[in-house]
Amino acid sequence: MHRFLLAAALVLAAPAFAQTATLAPPAVEPVDTLAISFLKAETSERGQVMDHATWMTDVHGARLTGSEALNRAQQWAHDRFESWGVSAEIEPWGTFGRGWTADRMSMAARVTGPDVAAQSFPITAAPKGWSPSAARVSGELVVIDTEAEIDLDALDLAGKIVLVGDLSEVARGLEPLAQRHDEHDLLELANAGLAGTQGAQRRYSPEAIARYRARAARTSAILEADPLAVLTPSNTGGSGAVRATQASVPTGSETGAGGRSAPWTVGAETVPQFAVLDEHANRLIRLAKAGQNVTIDLDFEATFTDEAVVEENVIGEIPGTDLADEIVIIGGHFDSWHSGSGATDNAAGSAVVMEAARALKAYYDARGEGPRRTIRFALWSGEEQGLFGSREYVNQHFATVEGYGQAASELKPEQAKVSAYYNMDNGSGRFRGIYMQSNEGVRPVFRAWLDAFGDPEAQTLTTRDTGGTDHVSFDAAGIPGFQFIQDPLAYFAKTWHTHLDVYDHLDPDDLQQAAAMMAVFAHHTAERDELLPRKPFVPAEPEVVGTN
Repeated sequence: MHRFLLAAALVLAAPAFAQTATLAPPAVEPVDTLAISFLKAETSERGQVMDHATWMTDVHGARLTGSEALNRAQQWAHDRFESWGVSAEIEPWGTFGRGWTADRMSMAARVTGPDVAAQSFPITAAPKGWSPSAARVSGELVVIDTEAEIDLDALDLAGKIVLVGDLSEVARGLEPLAQRHDEHDLLELANAGLAGTQGAQRRYSPEAIARYRARAARTSAILEADPLAVLTPSNTGGSGAVRATQASVPTGSETGAGGRSAPWTVGAETVPQFAVLDEHANRLIRLAKAGQNVTIDLDFEATFTDEAVVEENVIGEIPGTDLADEIVIIGGHFDSWHSGSGATDNAAGSAVVMEAARALKAYYDARGEGPRRTIRFALWSGEEQGLFGSREYVNQHFATVEGYGQAASELKPEQAKVSAYYNMDNGSGRFRGIYMQSNEGVRPVFRAWLDAFGDPEAQTLTTRDTGGTDHVSFDAAGIPGFQFIQDPLAYFAKTWHTHLDVYDHLDPDDLQQAAAMMAVFAHHTAERDELLPRKPFVPAEPEVVGTN
């Protein structure tokens, strides 16, 4: 039976006197050099990660939660898993809300005034998700400066097109948008102390909370004033990208999961909303300040589903052998926003997970024996709206987790059987190490695996937490959940949630390296004698309901 190629144990010299205590040799974490060599060759010499990404992005395109495009892409992923001999299912996680598709859009400005000849120019913009149609409409532009004190009640916004925002700073392009971690960045990560205790939440100052509430109240008041549409600057710093996520809903309308106003909820009503390229928004603001008359011509059509849809995750599996009831999971979210094709966020992570699955299946077939523990491969939906897919999967199988980032209040028996969850969702950049998520117990284990992997530029271990994506759902349930450290490239600077999040911004070499490392971590976690060490788990206290 093939197992790890065990390293030789350290031998200590015998004590001089019989009564002197004997020190136990330090444990040596086994590594499987044969598997590492195979998986690295499989993902590079015979790699298919970019083919997976082509199908996700160019063929299926944007995969907004609740959309038919996501449904079709999920069926494709299911079928591709099955074609490799990896069993797969499309597993429902619950009712999400209504689906939405942007069918067509164009926007232009017409300028008239006492000092200029009439002129027009196109506006680069993207609709915000779940915006209703505004087909072939025109409206006077009204600019509302977010920094100025304005009596909204005194403004007549009905039938107008409102731009809410002030001038955006546009970079001159003297510094590159794409970056890789340098030695200073990685040393800072390696030296980071514990980020906090289990279940700790980020704290905001009273001033920040007050500013947020004031902005929310202003947005609600503008939406309730019945404008034709609301525009906002993209705030992407001159990258040439338009960042558009979801439309805002007036306070007091239908609410989504967690009590937050959600435009995907059946019955929610709002007005069409669009993010505008910073340079074009700046021109509109300057024209208004110069006293020129601006009319916006808008043609936008969207389609909603009539009722809430049941959403699903795609789950693949390679069954284990002697420890088959224990589980290792690797995953990434499959859904995306709608204006690009969801390449770096997160076809990159999904393609890497699928490529790791393909490579691992090829390895186990070649050796004639499956992994000791069962390995699952998860492609989540609903991540962009609040980690819904992974959180509900955890709720169904492992624990009761009420909200984003909250510790579980109750654990299920299966929770103790999960050794680890590994996630990828920070763009296309190569792996440089791993966030240990305040779990110091895994340091010697991960150190041995990184050393054996043999990439001198991927050696960083940081105890620092990172958040914002699906490993948080598992961490909240007391399951060791991890995200890899990645080179940022131009992820946050250019592609994250923008219309430029397309295939051309994926890095093939980086994705091949990521697929190999994710496969190696999954394999070693499945093969070791013990489950991975866990940090102390502090359950959430149950809510106490008082009586009068």
